[in-house]
Amino acid sequence: SEKDGPAPQKVHAAVYYEALCPDSRSFVLKQLIPTYQKLSTNIQIELVPYGKAKTTKTNDGYQFTCQHGPIECQANIIHACSIDVIKDPSVQLQFVACMIENNIDPVSIMKTCAERIPVDLESIKKCSNTGMGRELLAKYGEMTNSLVPQVSFIPTITLDGSSEHQVRILKNLLKEICLRFKVPPKECIS
Repeated sequence: SEKDGPAPQKVHAAVYYEALCPDSRSFVLKQLIPTYQKLSTNIQIELVPYGKAKTTKTNDGYQFTCQHGPIECQANIIHACSIDVIKDPSVQLQFVACMIENNIDPVSIMKTCAERIPVDLESIKKCSNTGMGRELLAKYGEMTNSLVPQVSFIPTITLDGSSEHQVRILKNLLKEICLRFKVPPKECIS
């Protein structure tokens, strides 16, 4: 109804990260999750798992070289598939956070997290074991590589498309997002 007033302003936060990167893990668990819990109605989160990987196009699809080895490539693909399969942003973030917290064995942690969080595990498995997962990761690679300036540190976060103030964002995401609102929501003031 019209009494509700305008829809709340949403800040778009894109997180360019790697599944096995300690800095990515720390940011997701200590900054992204608490900020999302406070501001879920006012932020739109886009997760981009790729980081400093390299993509090679081959005859039968894509091959990847990842900063933390083949296990990270596998984990990145599972993350990419999870993001594609899970439509609810809150569940998506919970699932990725669950996996990144303990991502040493991506396949077993995917199953463990699926027991805790209601997701379509079969679709995620199917995607990550086929060319589909590689295509998704290649797409995230293109997104990551098209950032200006180029990614030098992982994670890199953009707020409404801008990647300035990285140091401040990594230290206090909530504060930096709150600065972007024309009318800050009450969660920014308390």
